[in-house]
Amino acid sequence: MSIINYFSNKKYKLQKKTTEIDTLSGASFSRRTPAGEISGYFVPGNPDSVTGTDVGNKYDINGVFYTDSRIDLTDRVEINGIVYEVREVEFWQMPYMSYYKGYLVKTDENVRI
Repeated sequence: MSIINYFSNKKYKLQKKTTEIDTLSGASFSRRTPAGEISGYFVPGNPDSVTGTDVGNKYDINGVFYTDSRIDLTDRVEINGIVYEVREVEFWQMPYMSYYKGYLVKTDENVRI
């Protein structure tokens, strides 16, 4: 059993950022594409604990997301109808478990996945 399943076995919508290059002009553009669902555990940000970290001070973090699946910077996760963007990722590995810890920031309220 993974640590994520121990705390929460919830599924969330995930969106990845892809960059493409226009062959005619050479210009690059980014778009977000649905990447399915991801299992995870969300901990809402506590101003005293999260914003006291270097990451929290840098990005004004709104929460922390734990998952067994790989997450990258700029990935977006929809949690309870609110879309968050991953601003920092840490990988934790111990002899008995490994997981990704993503620091999340709220995006524009009108953005939907």
